[in-house]
Amino acid sequence: MRLAALNACAALAAGLLLAGAQPAQAISVQVQGMPAAVVAGDNFTVDVVVTDIVDEIITAWDIDVAFDSAVLDNIAVTWFSDPWGDLADAIYDADFQATMTDVFLVSLLSDADLTAVQCPGGSCAPTLKLTTLSFTALADGVPVISLVNWGLANDVKCADNLQCYPALIPEPGALALLGLGLVGLALLRRRAA
Repeated sequence: MRLAALNACAALAAGLLLAGAQPAQAISVQVQGMPAAVVAGDNFTVDVVVTDIVDEIITAWDIDVAFDSAVLDNIAVTWFSDPWGDLADAIYDADFQATMTDVFLVSLLSDADLTAVQCPGGSCAPTLKLTTLSFTALADGVPVISLVNWGLANDVKCADNLQCYPALIPEPGALALLGLGLVGLALLRRRAA
């Protein structure tokens, strides 16, 4: 009886762990519109865009945009109200640093309201612009702008305010422990039979 209860608990735990190991979402985040080269004094903008949207809504995002401060200066950030209803219904800010800008937005709208705004008629657009950054070229050169520090602090959140980019993937160590536990249970079961 005790072994059967132990097996049932272990099976439940394994099922919960495997259920948490969901495949990565389809969405990705990109910088679009970067010029191939700049001349000192040039002004240009780039968009930070979520692409490959199927039916995801974006409820919040926090991004770090890194750039070469010898070539570029980030002079402004533009937030868009359309995807989040109204900027009065969001918390947003930017922190301008020498080589990086940290930009975030958190919508205060419900998932149902965001779905109505971002997916009118039940159809989501394949892309969603998060923000536009304006740069001035400080020197001639090739501009390098990248999204960095993805993980615990910087991410994109979808429905129910759950992180959907980068995808949460179980660490190999956790999966190895799960596998060892399942092998141990199989051996116990075999020994009891």
